[in-house]
Amino acid sequence: MDARGIQIVTLCSDEPAGVKSGHRKHGLEAVMLSDPDLAVTDRYGLRNQKIQSGPPGRPQPVPTSILADANGVVRWIDQSENYQRRSDPDFVLAALREHLD
Repeated sequence: MDARGIQIVTLCSDEPAGVKSGHRKHGLEAVMLSDPDLAVTDRYGLRNQKIQSGPPGRPQPVPTSILADANGVVRWIDQSENYQRRSDPDFVLAALREHLD
């Protein structure tokens, strides 16, 4: 959590061991959660049926950035058209300043 009380949480379709390895490899400070069966992804309607990765027939989530306030109210959402791209950090920071500061 940063000085503004913002906590970054990521959701990944990798198994827990893969998430842990990626967290160390990339030196991330965010909380990383594993969603290999896409249960959370499906709960929020973020499954991308067009993109297959890993084992045959394994759909992936749509890359999505969501800003929610302390009450869990979604204040901003950005979804990528390209499964290999995430929201630009400067774009997210601008949204943070506009919606949560």
